[in-house]
Amino acid sequence: MRSLGCDVGSLFTKAVIMDGERLLASRVTATTGNIAEEMEVLIEQVCRDAGLECDALGGIVATGSGAELMPDAAFLEDEIACIAWAARCFLPEVDLVVDIGGQSITSLLLDEEGEVLDFMRNDKCASGTGRFLEVMSNAVGVPVERIDEEASRASKQVSISSQCGVFVESEVITHVNNGEAPQDIVAGLCDAVARIVASQARRFGMGKRYTFTGGVAKIGTVVELARRRLEGEYVPFPLDPQLAAAVGAALSAEED
Repeated sequence: MRSLGCDVGSLFTKAVIMDGERLLASRVTATTGNIAEEMEVLIEQVCRDAGLECDALGGIVATGSGAELMPDAAFLEDEIACIAWAARCFLPEVDLVVDIGGQSITSLLLDEEGEVLDFMRNDKCASGTGRFLEVMSNAVGVPVERIDEEASRASKQVSISSQCGVFVESEVITHVNNGEAPQDIVAGLCDAVARIVASQARRFGMGKRYTFTGGVAKIGTVVELARRRLEGEYVPFPLDPQLAAAVGAALSAEED
């Protein structure tokens, strides 16, 4: 069955069409205040990319913080359940998933069947999230999409001591005013995010195998620096990690 999953996140909305375990098409767009109207356009676009008519879809499932704004959804699914669904399908050997999203970091501990044993979300603080990186990199003058490129050119990591976004921004501005190279500051920011991510992951004691999902998991520098701080075997999510919750939503439509 061909199904559509949509993850309406705080920064980006992701839509995917799955045919079983095969990804047919995907789209990512910025989440705005007009998401209910824009979702219709997004669905039409992703259906066109997949070569399908929208009425040929077997099911539409929405997840994420703005899931209730999704028109024509057959049902809404919890984001935690969707991420676990995607991990269970594509990485059944993984027992820990760390989702680094736009506004929160969520750790999921999975059992041998891929069911959620426990989870923890730092939704009271945006430190280490996509929004955190976006604000801090903009303070340096480096777009998020160039973080890896700039970090690869760094000669050192400028120390970022605080984990609070307000104080980190003050630190970053101080480093800029002191003449530190933008790439060195970016490298320090990546290390600070990796430190936060690793700390969140270790609160469950770590498993044998783990993966990262969410938009920040696309930033290779952060992933590599976090891996150096963690035990266990890192297993990359085989699709775009930013799409994990949307993929899980589509998979749940097929199951139900």
